Amino acid sequence: MTSLEARIQVLEDKDAIRELTAKYCYAVVRQDSEALLGMFTEDGEFHMPPQFDFRGREQLAQLYQDKIEEVGPKPFIQNHVIQVDGDSATGNCAVEIRLIEEGRAFTACGHYEDIYRRVDGEWKFARRDFELYHWVPLAEGWAEQA
Repeated sequence: MTSLEARIQVLEDKDAIRELTAKYCYAVVRQDSEALLGMFTEDGEFHMPPQFDFRGREQLAQLYQDKIEEVGPKPFIQNHVIQVDGDSATGNCAVEIRLIEEGRAFTACGHYEDIYRRVDGEWKFARRDFELYHWVPLAEGWAEQA
């Protein structure tokens, strides 16, 4: 059995990681690329196969300064599962996204597989892998995608 202090630290770490993902969503909505870049480690990565593969600060800036403006996503995160191991953690969470693409309303959903790292006392994304379930016009729905 671990100490009460160690157990409390894990709970605080999990809460900080959940807040990181919530702050990520709000920054995406505001299209605040500076805040988004600050949520990643210097060597951070974002992957959404097969279209996107961004590694490091310069490539992440492309994603969060250029690509995000194209669709104006509104993400909603839920169902976190987080495992903490000292200054490293892994986790996944579900995401639903509302967006506009070429003037049409779209819906998307999937989940993130994340690797987190504590840097100078702050949790950051070291890697985000986005597995997409569907990305379809809202009027058409996703029944045919299932």
